[in-house]
Amino acid sequence: IKNIDILVWHLLLATRSFYLSSLAHPRQELASFAAHARKPGTMVKRVHVEKARSAQSICKKCRKKINLDQLRAGCDVWMAGRTVTAWLHMNCMASCFKFDRCKAAGKCKLSGETMSKGDARLELAKEYTGIFFKLDHSASALSAFLKEHPMDPKSIKGFDVLSTEEKKLLWPSALKKRPAASWKPGVLKR
Repeated sequence: IKNIDILVWHLLLATRSFYLSSLAHPRQELASFAAHARKPGTMVKRVHVEKARSAQSICKKCRKKINLDQLRAGCDVWMAGRTVTAWLHMNCMASCFKFDRCKAAGKCKLSGETMSKGDARLELAKEYTGIFFKLDHSASALSAFLKEHPMDPKSIKGFDVLSTEEKKLLWPSALKKRPAASWKPGVLKR
């Protein structure tokens, strides 16, 4: 077993040195990659909604598989030294929204505008993504999600901490009461 471990170790070293020699300037390429990954605007800040392309993704909240062709919601986050999309079931994502006040200064992930301590914000699955939006940008950031999974802002945790003026900044179509469909018994429209 010792000889096998030594053989594997040498194979790994040879592979690493071959890879590094294939790069023209490995340190420069790694540095430029790191700089690109941290550039503002390189991450997509909106919530993505799509049908799952495989059955391999796992919901970050419930830890269950997201089935093939099932609608899923996700956002790009920085994890393990790279940008990845954190996927959640639509209902799991909806249950992760929360209105809150900034605990310290920060930035809106959609606009890049600064938020001061005490400003109202929308948290997007804080435990899984660490993404926050200013209230006036929340409708834009959630547009794809709200199109597939309409929800009333009143149903989101923390709605009661918002002032009347702050509530006016939320997605207006959900706040307005929709007229009831006109239906008459025995009448079927074609």
